[in-house]
Amino acid sequence: MGSWWPLALFLLFCKCVTGLTTGEIVLDGVPRTVWLEDNATPGTTVANFTVQCANSSLTASVIQKNISPMTSFFNQPNILSDGNYQVSLGPSAALDFRQVSLYILTYSAHCAGESDEFQLFIKVTPSDRLECGSRSADIGRVPLQVPEDITPGAFIYRPVLKRRGTRTLNFAIENASLPFQITPDGIVCAPPAGFSREQASKIFSVDIVVTSSDGKSCQIPLSVQVLPVYHNQVNFTESSVAKSVSENTGPLQEIIQVRASGENVLYQIISPSTNYFTVVPGVIKNTYNLDLKRNPSLAETQLLVKAYNKLHPNDYATIMVNITVKQKNLEGPLCSPAVFVTNIPETIPTGSTLLTLSCNDAENGNSSLWYQMEDAQSPLYSFQMEGPNLQVNTTLDYDSAVMASLSFQYQAAILVRDNGSPPRTTRVPVLVTVSPVNEYAPECLQRFFTVPENAGFGDIFGNASGTDRDYPFNNIEYSILGAEAGAPTLFYIGRNTGQLYVLGPLDYEEKKVYHLTISLKDLDNDANPHTQMTTLCNITINVQDVNDNSPVCDPPFYKRSIYSTQASTISVVQLTCTDKDERSELIYNIVGGNTNGRFRMDGNRLFPNTFSYNRDGIFDPLTFELLVQVTDSHSTPQFSTTAVILVHVIPWTTTVPTTTTTTTAVAKEPIILHKTKEYWAPDPWFVIVITLTGVLLLSTLGLLFWQFCWRVHTSTVWISGRPQERCPSPYCRTRLKDWKEITSWQKNQARRKGKDPLRCLVCHTSLMAVLKTLSQASITCLTAALEHGGGYECVLFHSKSCSLHAHKYGDEVR
Repeated sequence: MGSWWPLALFLLFCKCVTGLTTGEIVLDGVPRTVWLEDNATPGTTVANFTVQCANSSLTASVIQKNISPMTSFFNQPNILSDGNYQVSLGPSAALDFRQVSLYILTYSAHCAGESDEFQLFIKVTPSDRLECGSRSADIGRVPLQVPEDITPGAFIYRPVLKRRGTRTLNFAIENASLPFQITPDGIVCAPPAGFSREQASKIFSVDIVVTSSDGKSCQIPLSVQVLPVYHNQVNFTESSVAKSVSENTGPLQEIIQVRASGENVLYQIISPSTNYFTVVPGVIKNTYNLDLKRNPSLAETQLLVKAYNKLHPNDYATIMVNITVKQKNLEGPLCSPAVFVTNIPETIPTGSTLLTLSCNDAENGNSSLWYQMEDAQSPLYSFQMEGPNLQVNTTLDYDSAVMASLSFQYQAAILVRDNGSPPRTTRVPVLVTVSPVNEYAPECLQRFFTVPENAGFGDIFGNASGTDRDYPFNNIEYSILGAEAGAPTLFYIGRNTGQLYVLGPLDYEEKKVYHLTISLKDLDNDANPHTQMTTLCNITINVQDVNDNSPVCDPPFYKRSIYSTQASTISVVQLTCTDKDERSELIYNIVGGNTNGRFRMDGNRLFPNTFSYNRDGIFDPLTFELLVQVTDSHSTPQFSTTAVILVHVIPWTTTVPTTTTTTTAVAKEPIILHKTKEYWAPDPWFVIVITLTGVLLLSTLGLLFWQFCWRVHTSTVWISGRPQERCPSPYCRTRLKDWKEITSWQKNQARRKGKDPLRCLVCHTSLMAVLKTLSQASITCLTAALEHGGGYECVLFHSKSCSLHAHKYGDEVR
């Protein structure tokens, strides 16, 4: 190791001995920063720490050297035990975060001549404590004086809290019946209507309740004394009055009466100093006759009348009385034009002059004319008079239903009144017609629409109508101005309604969003029909997905071979099926061929169950032709397809059937096929029209057929004492010639017996043949023949001899 190590060992020993004999200070547990709430009470422990000398035989001492800022809130360190010290708050401690938030305490530690300084930082934090203060009781005992006539709502008192805490404070007056009001900041204010005279000289005791959001509260008592003030009682309800009188009415005529409120009121004319007027209690009279020819200055007189309390002369009020003496007036002003009619646009600025009226008053002069609008304007306050100028007083809006009801005409009248006595007035009618101006462009209301992809031709899926504030309102023409490729042939907008229609087939899977530009052009909104405004609106049509596609399996047919012992967890085949609809959820079910339930579907995978090939028991088929129905939704509408899986099962010699097999028939859900058959279903009115037309056509044809048959098949022959004949055929006419040759003796015999000549209706062809074979001498009468239909009927009447002759030949005709 070398020869130097004894020296090093010696030096180390000297160092240890020197350290044990010196006063090295050891600090332990001295916190760097201490946080105190400002509600800490005197005696509260601030910090505990340990100060010791490295030599345990020595005792360290600690003194408080400095406090910044200077305060007496902290005690000198207290010795708890040997080397253990405690710093606490002094008896005068009253921490306040709002005044001082940080105190720096500097301490000096001493040990055998050695010293060391260390600092302790005291951070004062606001305490969550509410304290109203100790001076509130003094404030409650000394009344706060306010005058009775203090401004309503004026500031009276603001409470001062000793500690506000950190919570939200709420100020309220405990007795709500008191007239005072308090703001959310706690400011007590005078009543909103001020103090009444009854409240003068009263002392109100007010308790202000301060409540924090955590439920803590305190009270501040307050006494308010209302000092009475003197109130003036004499008052006029008006500042001035005017009266016009006629001249030469005689002295001491009552002109006008003025009346002031108050007690012990006297009246006095202050100015001007005149002998023509006097006031006797409140009634102003003329002392002399008012003659304008002798004294023209009496035409206009202003009297300042004073009313005062005779017991309190300083309590007074004044009123100005204007007295006008009028000459007698016989004619009103003459104005040109006598009637004013004009047409102006609705955009004419307010204040524009429409007419300067020229009026002349020969009796009183033009300078005394007074112009005003008649109150009965329609609408009101549309025009005003600025001297003789008729001006527009408000916007003459054409675009309103009210103006439409008035045929867009403003009716008014100008009243021109002279200053004569009595005054005369001339009325000038005014008729102003407002013409429309296209001021506003159409505005779009809706820009986004949704249409289901299965919407049919002509279906309405939205309304892109806009608004137009010009009258007639919303008179807009709509058109599709621009669109993406293919969109114009798929959609149509109603020209007048703005309704959107579907024209072509939509397919969500091919295109989901269409963007169209709609043109809105207003119509008939201006006096010039060619002045139109157009607005372009970009609308978006979102195609809503609808389940309208059937699943597709590729391939639709599967063929697999498995052993009968294949585990049930190994799938036989996995179907590959897809659906164009994005939101479709494919559901797989075996609907056919699953004999004895030997297969099951888990998702799109086919799994086997346990097979049985027992010659003495259940022997499953060797080939299963499974029909798997693939449905795209749990709810309607839903579409499905069927995949075929052909499974060849190879029996294995180790296949053992189950001891007990219960065959459960798999419930098969019926497959519902929806077939839509189109047929023509006409409207009821069409059926009614066709039916009535058919009935009328058949009736017409029947009537024509009946008329034709009647004219062709009907014939009548009448033979009497004066034979008459009407024969339908040459055959009948031939026979009637033979019948006319009947002997007169036979005719006379018939008449002698009181018989009418016989009448016969001959209608049957066979009868005509029989009669032809009879001898002409045996026939005594044959009077008529009538063909009818396809057969004939014959009737023989009244002739006994005719009947006998008929019997003679073996026939009786009836």
